[in-house]
Amino acid sequence: MKNKTAFITGAAKGIGRATAVALSSSGCYVILTDIDQEALDQTKEYIEKKGGKVTSYILDVSDQKQVNLVHEIALKDHKRIDYFVNNAGIGGTLTPLHLITTKDWSKVLGVDLDSVFYCLQAQIKILLPQGGGSIVNVSSIAGIKGVSYGGHYSAAKHGVLGLTKTAALEYGRHNIRVNGICPSFLETDIIQPIPDKVLDFVKNYRTPLKRLGKPEEAANTIVWLLSDKASFVNGHSLVMDGGMEAG
Repeated sequence: MKNKTAFITGAAKGIGRATAVALSSSGCYVILTDIDQEALDQTKEYIEKKGGKVTSYILDVSDQKQVNLVHEIALKDHKRIDYFVNNAGIGGTLTPLHLITTKDWSKVLGVDLDSVFYCLQAQIKILLPQGGGSIVNVSSIAGIKGVSYGGHYSAAKHGVLGLTKTAALEYGRHNIRVNGICPSFLETDIIQPIPDKVLDFVKNYRTPLKRLGKPEEAANTIVWLLSDKASFVNGHSLVMDGGMEAG
């Protein structure tokens, strides 16, 4: 992966930050995007201190015009982009389905699903003339099962997997691979609204490994899927849940 260029959304924290660090350590020039300026600057500074090559752009992924503009600017600045990671997302409020407001529904679907559609469109247009590349979309365990009090989140993450499979089918012949990951509970900010007793139950009774996942573990999976080591993996959504769904 040395001398390749990778573009990451939601790169300021959590899985996005860990992925940026892992890709940089693998020799990639990393392009960081996020809506959080302060956290984005901190991640950029961290990678630079470790000797990595990095550029950052502010991006609201739910805004299609911004998505198109930032991709255009990034391509102009870097001439070529080999890898894309569509990671930006929010969890939404823990709300019973019949009480989810239209506002909350639209917000979660806008950030978690619409954004992946917008990004995929921009990214495919970049990769086609280049003769190929690799994309990873970050879904969730909520993308393969229902989630109580998270109907908006689960719907969005199911949609991400549908987009992932469709893109893989349509563009595989152009040497563009599109895969996804489905993490369960990771130690990131997105699980903060979840009560401790629920997380303890997940760790002690639902997960055979008896712990939550780490963002670095998701990052390592993403790097593998992007790389030539996964060259025949396409349209796949890799579940990483510590064995939760094994039985």
